[in-house]
Amino acid sequence: MRQFSAVFMLSLFDTITVAKPAVEETPALKQEFEISVNGEAVPVRIAFERRFNNRATVNKNGILLRISDKQNREEQRKQIDILLKWAKEKLGDKPELLDSLPQRKYVNGEMLKVGEHEFIISIHYHELNKSTSKIFKNNIVISLAKGLTKEIEQNTCSYLISKCLCKYFQPLVEERVRELNGRFFKKQVNTVKMKYAASFWGHCSTTGHIVISVRLMFAPRSVIDYVLIHELAHLVHHDHSPRFWKVVENIMPSYRNAEVHLKENHFKYFL
Repeated sequence: MRQFSAVFMLSLFDTITVAKPAVEETPALKQEFEISVNGEAVPVRIAFERRFNNRATVNKNGILLRISDKQNREEQRKQIDILLKWAKEKLGDKPELLDSLPQRKYVNGEMLKVGEHEFIISIHYHELNKSTSKIFKNNIVISLAKGLTKEIEQNTCSYLISKCLCKYFQPLVEERVRELNGRFFKKQVNTVKMKYAASFWGHCSTTGHIVISVRLMFAPRSVIDYVLIHELAHLVHHDHSPRFWKVVENIMPSYRNAEVHLKENHFKYFL
């Protein structure tokens, strides 16, 4: 969990493209079952939908997983496992059931503030059958295919903006990870990737692959640093044992403040 040593601007000219989905609605494939949480049976419904991301909703009706049908089966299973684990943990902490993150509704010309960075959202429409986006200076330029429904249009904007921000922040986060690793850990870090994830802030594999949720970029620098240190500490201890937390505390004695911040503000950080 995390922080940056330098701030610089990138101009991204690689275009992110999204194929225009068919306007006709088709019935979603649904799967229903139950899981046990604290001895209570909680219904789970999985809906495979025409969407670009994956989301989990937890409320009085149980757990709803909305999974992109654009992913292959292996990736779908992986995302279901991740979201189910997240939902079970949340239900374990708060049996009263939490609502999932909402989705932003973007307006042409609005300012999107992500941490210390500000971006102007510029939305245009064209006749092509693909929606595209790029970052130029501090502008996120989105070209939407005409004829999309409002729901698909909002979903596409959210997806494209998250992809642009992942590209923008990845070199900054990677630089900070390398710096913290060199200073405190000196472990092998193979890759640092960014993605939009609602179920975690960061993840570190036993083979040195680190994934950071772009949602974290909304947080203060000290909180970002905490997440990065947390994930790097998993290269020392691959669990959350007292030894693991001792490593984190030795590097960042105030790490509990960062954890409280994320717990209290997580619902503000979404795209």
